[in-house]
Amino acid sequence: MPKKQKRRKDLERPSKEAELSRLAKLEKAWVKASAEERLLFLKRVATQDVDLWSAIDPDRQQLIADGRYLLPSTVTRIERIMAKRSIRPDEVTAEIGFPGEGKTLIRALAKGASLRLAMVKALDAWLKRQALRGS
Repeated sequence: MPKKQKRRKDLERPSKEAELSRLAKLEKAWVKASAEERLLFLKRVATQDVDLWSAIDPDRQQLIADGRYLLPSTVTRIERIMAKRSIRPDEVTAEIGFPGEGKTLIRALAKGASLRLAMVKALDAWLKRQALRGS
Protein backbone atom coordinates (compact mmCIF):
# COMPACT_ATOMS: atom_id res chain seq x y z
CA MET A 1 0.00 0.00 0.00
CA PRO A 2 1.49 3.36 -1.06
CA LYS A 3 2.26 5.93 1.57
CA LYS A 4 -0.10 8.82 1.93
CA GLN A 5 1.49 11.95 0.61
CA LYS A 6 1.22 14.95 2.81
CA ARG A 7 0.04 18.07 1.12
CA ARG A 8 1.71 21.25 2.08
CA LYS A 9 -0.69 23.80 3.48
CA ASP A 10 0.67 26.60 1.29
CA LEU A 11 -0.09 24.57 -1.85
CA GLU A 12 -3.68 23.87 -0.90
CA ARG A 13 -4.81 27.42 -0.66
CA PRO A 14 -3.29 30.67 -1.84
CA SER A 15 -2.05 32.86 0.96
CA LYS A 16 -3.90 35.96 1.96
CA GLU A 17 -1.13 38.00 0.34
CA ALA A 18 -1.52 36.15 -2.96
CA GLU A 19 -5.25 36.82 -2.99
CA LEU A 20 -4.72 40.55 -3.02
CA SER A 21 -4.58 42.11 -6.42
CA ARG A 22 -1.58 44.18 -7.37
CA LEU A 23 -3.65 47.32 -7.03
CA ALA A 24 -4.69 46.35 -3.53
CA LYS A 25 -1.02 45.78 -2.67
CA LEU A 26 -0.13 49.21 -4.02
CA GLU A 27 -2.92 50.81 -2.02
CA LYS A 28 -1.85 48.97 1.11
CA ALA A 29 1.77 50.07 0.67
CA TRP A 30 0.65 53.66 0.02
CA VAL A 31 -1.36 53.74 3.24
CA LYS A 32 1.55 52.33 5.23
CA ALA A 33 4.08 54.72 3.70
CA SER A 34 5.07 57.87 5.52
CA ALA A 35 4.37 61.28 4.00
CA GLU A 36 8.06 61.54 3.15
CA GLU A 37 8.03 58.19 1.30
CA ARG A 38 4.89 59.18 -0.62
CA LEU A 39 6.48 62.45 -1.70
CA LEU A 40 9.65 60.64 -2.78
CA PHE A 41 7.56 58.20 -4.83
CA LEU A 42 5.62 61.00 -6.53
CA LYS A 43 8.87 62.82 -7.35
CA ARG A 44 10.31 59.66 -8.91
CA VAL A 45 7.23 59.17 -11.06
CA ALA A 46 7.22 62.83 -12.10
CA THR A 47 10.89 62.79 -13.15
CA GLN A 48 10.60 59.70 -15.30
CA ASP A 49 10.24 60.43 -18.97
CA VAL A 50 7.29 58.12 -19.26
CA ASP A 51 3.99 58.78 -20.90
CA LEU A 52 1.84 57.62 -18.00
CA TRP A 53 -1.34 57.52 -20.04
CA SER A 54 0.15 55.19 -22.62
CA ALA A 55 1.46 53.03 -19.79
CA ILE A 56 -2.08 52.80 -18.44
CA ASP A 57 -3.87 52.53 -21.78
CA PRO A 58 -1.62 52.00 -24.82
CA ASP A 59 -4.53 52.53 -27.23
CA ARG A 60 -5.33 55.97 -25.83
CA GLN A 61 -4.45 58.84 -28.14
CA GLN A 62 -2.56 61.49 -26.20
CA LEU A 63 -3.19 65.08 -27.16
CA ILE A 64 -0.12 67.27 -27.41
CA ALA A 65 -1.84 70.54 -28.22
CA ASP A 66 -5.04 72.46 -27.89
CA GLY A 67 -5.44 73.56 -31.46
CA ARG A 68 -2.26 75.47 -32.35
CA TYR A 69 -1.02 75.78 -28.75
CA LEU A 70 1.16 73.13 -27.10
CA LEU A 71 -0.09 71.77 -23.80
CA PRO A 72 2.14 72.37 -20.75
CA SER A 73 2.79 68.64 -20.45
CA THR A 74 3.98 68.59 -24.06
CA VAL A 75 6.31 71.52 -23.47
CA THR A 76 7.80 69.62 -20.53
CA ARG A 77 8.22 66.46 -22.62
CA ILE A 78 9.92 68.33 -25.46
CA GLU A 79 12.24 70.14 -23.06
CA ARG A 80 13.18 66.86 -21.33
CA ILE A 81 13.97 65.20 -24.64
CA MET A 82 16.01 68.19 -25.78
CA ALA A 83 17.98 68.17 -22.52
CA LYS A 84 18.49 64.41 -22.60
CA ARG A 85 19.72 64.45 -26.19
CA SER A 86 21.55 67.80 -25.82
CA ILE A 87 19.80 69.32 -28.82
CA ARG A 88 18.43 72.80 -29.48
CA PRO A 89 15.00 73.80 -30.80
CA ASP A 90 16.41 74.47 -34.28
CA GLU A 91 17.65 70.86 -34.38
CA VAL A 92 14.19 69.63 -33.33
CA THR A 93 12.53 71.66 -36.07
CA ALA A 94 15.03 70.30 -38.60
CA GLU A 95 14.25 66.73 -37.49
CA ILE A 96 10.52 67.27 -37.93
CA GLY A 97 10.95 68.78 -41.39
CA PHE A 98 10.81 72.51 -40.60
CA PRO A 99 14.45 73.64 -40.83
CA GLY A 100 15.06 77.27 -39.94
CA GLU A 101 12.01 77.55 -37.70
CA GLY A 102 13.74 77.04 -34.38
CA LYS A 103 12.68 80.51 -33.19
CA THR A 104 9.05 79.57 -33.74
CA LEU A 105 9.45 76.53 -31.51
CA ILE A 106 11.35 78.57 -28.90
CA ARG A 107 8.44 81.05 -28.70
CA ALA A 108 5.95 78.19 -28.42
CA LEU A 109 7.93 76.53 -25.63
CA ALA A 110 8.82 79.67 -23.69
CA LYS A 111 5.85 81.96 -24.23
CA GLY A 112 3.05 79.68 -25.31
CA ALA A 113 2.94 81.09 -28.83
CA SER A 114 0.95 79.29 -31.49
CA LEU A 115 2.38 76.93 -34.08
CA ARG A 116 1.21 76.00 -37.53
CA LEU A 117 -1.01 72.91 -37.44
CA ALA A 118 1.41 71.10 -39.73
CA MET A 119 4.19 71.70 -37.20
CA VAL A 120 1.99 70.44 -34.34
CA LYS A 121 1.28 67.28 -36.33
CA ALA A 122 4.99 66.81 -37.08
CA LEU A 123 5.86 67.33 -33.40
CA ASP A 124 3.30 64.69 -32.45
CA ALA A 125 4.96 62.17 -34.77
CA TRP A 126 8.42 63.21 -33.48
CA LEU A 127 7.35 62.72 -29.85
CA LYS A 128 6.05 59.24 -30.68
CA ARG A 129 9.37 58.36 -32.34
CA GLN A 130 11.27 59.64 -29.33
CA ALA A 131 9.10 57.53 -27.01
CA LEU A 132 9.87 54.44 -29.10
CA ARG A 133 13.60 55.07 -29.00
CA GLY A 134 13.51 55.71 -25.26
CA SER A 135 14.33 59.41 -25.29
